[in-house]
This record gives sequence, structure tokens and C-alpha cells, in this order.
Amino acid sequence: MSVRSPFEDLREEHTALLREMQDLQSAVRGLVGADASSLGGAGVVRDELEMFRRRLRVHFRREEEGLFPEARRMISEGAKGADVFGSFFAEEAEDDMSAHASLAARTDEMLQLVHQVEASGGPDEASAGKLLALSSLTAGLLQRHAAKEDSLIFPMLEKSLKPEQVDDVRSRLHQIGSEADLTSAEESGLGRLGGESES
Repeated sequence: MSVRSPFEDLREEHTALLREMQDLQSAVRGLVGADASSLGGAGVVRDELEMFRRRLRVHFRREEEGLFPEARRMISEGAKGADVFGSFFAEEAEDDMSAHASLAARTDEMLQLVHQVEASGGPDEASAGKLLALSSLTAGLLQRHAAKEDSLIFPMLEKSLKPEQVDDVRSRLHQIGSEADLTSAEESGLGRLGGESES
């Protein structure tokens, strides 16, 4: 029986997150098109957004704490091809961490706005427009981010990491991806790993 690649797991997470983002966008469109006196739609959006936000943050932790340290270790040890990969990774890692932080910030903004909509009894024209714009922006950021990792970063790591390094990644991803992570409010450290060393 073959062992699943950790990269396959991360790609599947991208697919699931993109699908959840589409569902969230549909819920937002339903909310802003609903009768302003109806708060049921705001509750649905809030619940979907909170779960999406938790899943997104766990996914980012899995990449930042589970995958990228192995890439940095490979570069620091001067493995074959590490000079080429190191140059690529140094440029892309900062952009990747910035994308994580930006996506986390956008989901925070959306959640804050949904809470305001609930408190005010429903969306007005301004809040409806802003919520639609934020959901569209977040979806676009996530799509570009996932495509870049799937087509550039992951394939390069797959070719460069040794089997034992892939095993280490798999083990760390398993530890980070527990159900407790999904239900916790852990939010620190997103988008910070690009240039730091492991503690």
C-alpha cells in the first residue's frame, strides 16, 4: 500500500478551501439580497465564515510550520540543487507568507462586518457592497495563492526533498491537522515564517 504524499494532502486542502469559499460567496450574495429585517442570513454567513476562517488558519499553519521548515533546512544543508531552489524559495517564501497574512486579514474584516450587520438588524447598502467586495477579493487571493503553490512551490519541493524529509513533513502535518486545531482559536504567527529560523 502506497503512502499518501503530504503534497497531495495540501493540494486537496486547497480544493476544499476553494469550494468552501464559493459556498461562502453564495451565502454572502444571499444575505445582501435578503430582506434587511432578516437576520437568519447573517447567522448563516457568520457560521460559515467562522469555520472557513478556522480551516484556513490551520492550513496556513500546516504549510508554515509543517512544510516550509524542511525547505529551509534543505537549503541550509546545501543539498544538491539547493542553490537554485534556495534562490527561488527566498523570493517566493516572503510573498507566500504575505499572502497568508493578507488572506487572514480579509477574513477577519469579513467577520467583523458580518457582526456589524447582525448588530444593526441587517445589511445596508454600504455594508452589503463592502461585504460583496471583500468576499470577491478573498476568493481571488485564495485562488491565486493556491494555484501558485500547486503549480510552482509544491512541485519544486517534491523534486528536491529526500524521502526522509518528506516523511518528516508528513509527520508534522499530521500533528498540526488535528480536530483540536480546527476547534481552537489559535491565531498567532500567521505569515511570519518566511525569513525566520525555527525555534
